[in-house]
Amino acid sequence: MSTPYRLVMTTCDSKDNAKHIAAHLVLNKLAACVNILPQLESIYMWQGEVTQSDEFKLLIKTKSALVNEVIEVIQTEHSYDVPEVQVIEITNGAQQYFNWMEEVLN
Repeated sequence: MSTPYRLVMTTCDSKDNAKHIAAHLVLNKLAACVNILPQLESIYMWQGEVTQSDEFKLLIKTKSALVNEVIEVIQTEHSYDVPEVQVIEITNGAQQYFNWMEEVLN
């Protein structure tokens, strides 16, 4: 089973930036819900060096038709030059939750 819903993930360097992006998406009906996972540690390559930083993970629940707008908001409102954006297809789930998403996003 496939659904018209997606999970978009990104990370932010501060809780304030994470909350700003989350509120923007929800207020503009681009996301039904955004979870902000507490501080996590990321290790990655940046400008030729191994970098370690504390980040906050956003799990953004949206419709596939809104993904490009969600990505645009992340790229515009994010504090990073190159923000992480990953989109995962939601293949199955609780129909009641999907019904709620439809209500919220219309």
